[in-house]
Amino acid sequence: MSFLKRTLRNAVSRGLSDAIGKAVQQAVEPKATEYVNKAAGHFEQAAGNAQQQTRRSTAGLEGAFANLERTMQSYATQLGQNMKVCPGCGQPSPADKKFCPGCGTKLPEQTLAQSAVCPSCGKQNSLGMKFCDNCGSKLPAAVQEEEMAAQKNVAVMAQWDTLLPQYPRWCCGGSQLCIEEYGEDGVVFSASFSGNAQAARRAVEQYRQILLQNGFRQAGQYPSIEQLFKRIDGVVYNVDTEHCFEGDPDCACIGFYRREPHGGYDYVKPEPRRNADVDLNDIRKLFKF
Repeated sequence: MSFLKRTLRNAVSRGLSDAIGKAVQQAVEPKATEYVNKAAGHFEQAAGNAQQQTRRSTAGLEGAFANLERTMQSYATQLGQNMKVCPGCGQPSPADKKFCPGCGTKLPEQTLAQSAVCPSCGKQNSLGMKFCDNCGSKLPAAVQEEEMAAQKNVAVMAQWDTLLPQYPRWCCGGSQLCIEEYGEDGVVFSASFSGNAQAARRAVEQYRQILLQNGFRQAGQYPSIEQLFKRIDGVVYNVDTEHCFEGDPDCACIGFYRREPHGGYDYVKPEPRRNADVDLNDIRKLFKF
């Protein structure tokens, strides 16, 4: 494939990604490929003419790429008039479906195209936009996205009551909350802060304070504020915030385990040894002077 054709493909791909994302992009891809091949052939033919014509063609490529992106966005919007995207698995479905054929999740009432119509001025915006480019109003697609995210977070916190009843609930913000079981005695909770690493660290510090207020404390031979423990009904529960950001700096990932700290929960540092008091008379007797 020529450099020009690859560049054209990239331009179209950007237009598709901006418009609809990965789920619907697959459905548009055949049309995009056909469009790219025709456009690339046109530009390569023009570039093969006289040098002056080549310069003109090169100068117009930037505008042509922009036109390609707009064209594919328009095509995606037309496609979105008869398509919905499942909030559960993200797969596209025909507009007449009420439930996702793949996972059974209830589908939105509006199609992709309808969710991009401004409720204030009525403009049909490109798919993927969150605010109207004509008046700045929030689009239904953005509202749906926020509602779906909130519903998922509520479902995750319901899992908390089942999997983590011994620990105070997370109330420190973040999005895309997730709880996963880790082995027999562990559960990992994560919250994303969308590129804001400082906010993620502040949230973890806030949760540590909540843990301390709820009876968790440092324990063991090597106490650390990043490893807090609490004994409940003879079982020691541990919250590991030491390895929170080993994956992503903007995603707080906290481990919850049933385990004792090194040296034991009730470990007490031994007192340093003192030199025994020596009786001067005993020394005299020993050396007989």
